[in-house]
Amino acid sequence: MEELIAWVKDGPYRLKILLALEQRSYLPSELANKFEINRASVSRIMKNLKGKNLVIPTRSGSRTCSYSTTDLGKKLMSKIKND
Repeated sequence: MEELIAWVKDGPYRLKILLALEQRSYLPSELANKFEINRASVSRIMKNLKGKNLVIPTRSGSRTCSYSTTDLGKKLMSKIKND
């Protein structure tokens, strides 16, 4: 878990995105607007977070996909906040 925490903190937006996803699910475009970064960067970050099993995509419609945190993502964020 410590290695995963270090990885999340190492990226400039990983922690910010996970904090936002604690509140509600977001579309990648909403995250891009919220953090003023391009959508391609958000897509890459979400792919990496998904690869670490920290977020999960939920499809609604043919091209719409929102993200929320997984149980592991929630556990990780709890640990980060309590350290």
